[in-house]
Amino acid sequence: MSNFLSIVWYRILPPRYGGQKGIAHFNENLAEKVSLTCLCSSNNEINQLLPYSLLNTLPTSKLQFWNPLVRRRILSTIRSGSFTHIIIEHPYHGWLGAYKQKEKFRFIVHAHNIEHLRMKARKKPWWKFVRSIEEQAFSFADHILFKTEEDKLTALKLFSIPPSRCLVIPFGIDAERQPQMSAEQRRRIKDEFGIREERMLVFASSPDYEPNSNAIETITKNIVPLLEKKSFRYKLLITGDLSKTQTQQLTKCPNIIPTGFVSSFEDLIQAADVFINPVIHGSGTQTKNIEAVAMGCNVVTSAFSSSGLPEYLINEKVFVSRDEDWDHFVENIFLASSVSKPVPASFYYDYNWKMIIRQLLAKTL
Repeated sequence: MSNFLSIVWYRILPPRYGGQKGIAHFNENLAEKVSLTCLCSSNNEINQLLPYSLLNTLPTSKLQFWNPLVRRRILSTIRSGSFTHIIIEHPYHGWLGAYKQKEKFRFIVHAHNIEHLRMKARKKPWWKFVRSIEEQAFSFADHILFKTEEDKLTALKLFSIPPSRCLVIPFGIDAERQPQMSAEQRRRIKDEFGIREERMLVFASSPDYEPNSNAIETITKNIVPLLEKKSFRYKLLITGDLSKTQTQQLTKCPNIIPTGFVSSFEDLIQAADVFINPVIHGSGTQTKNIEAVAMGCNVVTSAFSSSGLPEYLINEKVFVSRDEDWDHFVENIFLASSVSKPVPASFYYDYNWKMIIRQLLAKTL
């Protein structure tokens, strides 16, 4: 049986936000087919029975990438485990690829975005250094897993990678958990937030992701005033561990309800009329869009955040607005709140974790 080691340098357990869920669920489904050990940072916490072994012994600091003691620990783990495949999440431990011949493992880079372009867009001065790390990791990799076809094509152009090494592995869903919420359950959830005749809108944020913080500012300064002008009856729930300052600002808007972190996020989305996503910069797949569609909710999103979504969702479950055209965005909110169509069956096939893992292993084993 193939023996995989997943190296995750940050917290994913318990999974609360899109990126964390993506890795946690990827590992859970991968472990159904191969032997898997996850070597991760010490701030990961086990709150459920896992189908794989967890070694939460890495530091939480980003300095771990250059710490010789950490490198020695990772290599010791590899040598003691006789691993056939090593997967690194993001390129920062790409130095490991230099040891793949000696230690006899296949090296896989799970690229959640084009990392240096994300840094460049945020005007981080070290983006060129990140590019060199990314280039090194990709050059060593036997396989590189991209989240979207667009990211794959960008990487092929920038790094001259052989296309045979590249796979598109999207953010997946549990296809067996399709939406089944009754009208009574939906009404009960709306009642919890005092929503009667209004449309229920939802935006999901994460506190440490700058594009989400910018999106919240866009909501309050651009989207809400336009909704108010149209006399649209709504309540907008913004979820996530918001800062005290963010919460205070949001409560000034009578139609916005900052909920804090919501453990039953799937139920909230099933009860919602529209999920909105005005994020217009960042990188990778907007996993929140996929989660919302999976729960049967209509999505209004920017052109940027619709990247990677299949065409069959557009104007059926996902309504795409031109970037920074907030009048268009609000028009799409009106449209999405009045349309009710089922999720295409092909979506649950294309984004099914079991199918994704099957396709992955067909290429990497």
